[in-house]
Amino acid sequence: MSKELEIHYNKFCEDKRLTRKHGQVEYITSMKYIHKYLEQMPKDAKILDVGAGTGRYSIALAEEGYDVTAVELVKYNLGILKLKSDKVKAYQGTALKLKRFENDTFDMTLVFGPMYHLYSFEDKVKALSEAKRVTKPGGIILVAYIMNEYSILT
Repeated sequence: MSKELEIHYNKFCEDKRLTRKHGQVEYITSMKYIHKYLEQMPKDAKILDVGAGTGRYSIALAEEGYDVTAVELVKYNLGILKLKSDKVKAYQGTALKLKRFENDTFDMTLVFGPMYHLYSFEDKVKALSEAKRVTKPGGIILVAYIMNEYSILT
């Protein structure tokens, strides 16, 4: 799967996707809900952005003063993220294995990109389970998801 994503994102300009007219609605709406839940957390809340792309959410949240860590599968996108900001701790990795992180580490975990690219029920549940594992009890996990079956409810 990662090879196909690498090919796709080497041709597709992910960096501009959320700044174009149609992508702005997604970004503004997502940030509304991110901030809604961050209001209930300390200002130094730890946020994990899984499938961070080129850092549209990660960088904005880091600039607001949050402690942000990003995980991105595609090397090209990760390189852009790292060039754009030194405030985000950014690593290459997959939503299926967040092994570099201890249990109960983050106050909020964003899983906006990966669910679109995981096709099997098992992989979707695995990604959600990993997000749950690294998120503190009482923390928030926000997921962007195209609902074509019920793995998210499971």
